[in-house]
Amino acid sequence: MDRKQDVVIIGGGPAGRTIVHILNAANKDLSITLIKDEPVNVNRCAVPYGIDSKKPIEKYQIPNSLVTDFGADLLIDTVEKIDSEKNIIYTANGDSIGYGHLVIATGSRPFIPPIPGIDNNFITPVRSVDDLALLRNLSCKGKNAVVLGGGYIGIEVAVVLKQMGMDVTVLEILPDILITTMEPEFIASVKQELKQNKINVRTKEKVAEFTEISNNEVMVKLDNDESFKANLVVMSTGVIPNTELASKAGLETSPFGIKVNEFMQTSVDNIYACGDCVEKSSFINKKPVRGEFGTNAVFMAKVVAQNILGSKIVFPGVLNANATTVYELSLGSAGFTEDFAKNSGIDVVTGFSKVLDKYPMIDGVNFILTKLIFNKADKKLIGGSVIRNGVGVAQNVDFISFAIQMGATMDDILKYQYATHPELAAKPSDNTYVFAAKDAKAKIQ
Repeated sequence: MDRKQDVVIIGGGPAGRTIVHILNAANKDLSITLIKDEPVNVNRCAVPYGIDSKKPIEKYQIPNSLVTDFGADLLIDTVEKIDSEKNIIYTANGDSIGYGHLVIATGSRPFIPPIPGIDNNFITPVRSVDDLALLRNLSCKGKNAVVLGGGYIGIEVAVVLKQMGMDVTVLEILPDILITTMEPEFIASVKQELKQNKINVRTKEKVAEFTEISNNEVMVKLDNDESFKANLVVMSTGVIPNTELASKAGLETSPFGIKVNEFMQTSVDNIYACGDCVEKSSFINKKPVRGEFGTNAVFMAKVVAQNILGSKIVFPGVLNANATTVYELSLGSAGFTEDFAKNSGIDVVTGFSKVLDKYPMIDGVNFILTKLIFNKADKKLIGGSVIRNGVGVAQNVDFISFAIQMGATMDDILKYQYATHPELAAKPSDNTYVFAAKDAKAKIQ
């Protein structure tokens, strides 16, 4: 063994960096090593917005100083083995490092469907700094782009490529785009916005084959024999948790990720895991749920760090609060959608509101549309979606997320006190959450 550290962190994403910062702030004089296999990390959420090369690519990178300036040693290497009995990790470059506490924050990788011809220079996922460099290169040279996947990242990429002058087609294998995060009523508005901006959205479409037809063009063939020519194909087809290292070490895993308890401990007490690589449980029903968001990684990492420092902090589960923009629209959600709740066996009642975002006489006034999901049995809020013009939706989603965390009921929301101002909010009698709760309550009286 070359050396022993109090804490070894495997992974340089938001979870790993958050743990470093919290341990450093605690002033416990802990020896910490963070190991990551990417020399330079990219801000993954910002990759779609970095495709346009108006700003240098460095603006979208995460500086390694966010590790090294906070009391941790940084090792660019790949961990190949964890010996959980001897408390030692082994790297590809021959290092062996002992640990008191180990944190696995190995993240996830793009899911690349097994489509013939997918190993092509014109096809790229949206994940790393190398992906961003290729996206920049190909989008500047070509005219036609095909995006596989109609989730947030796929739609964000499609909008950016269209704004750069490309002809863009989105192919989604599911019945609709954004289906895991948004309500059908709001998805229709997004699709209309995309259509108005001449982005071609195709749902229930499966790609059968990619065929290179020239030195700058590939043919995208569907299983119905229809074809599209593309100079760039973007794979936004989801991610797979990186659990192989943990599994090889004998830790319990599932298709959702590395299994952890409420303290974020794996099946070995002094080994924690957090971020995309972990099996997440829902805050609402405590069952496994997907949730590969950077915010979830940070929330879990905070719990890991505090427990390493000796606290007994419980992670309550994820709510998957999320937000995005599509041209002039901003939209987002937290908790369960109506369909997900029903498929989870919950009897729900929903409330809908359409409220002005300013006083009616103010220039630029527009609507906020809100849908809230309540558990019919106890009237507790379990989910909600918002869509509006402008960029304010994140604050709407944050309210919904916090209300769920606090166990707010329909009646609590009806009574909650809020601010108003002619240019900043609806008139005093109107509130988007109150009106949605009022609509829901009317359905059960």
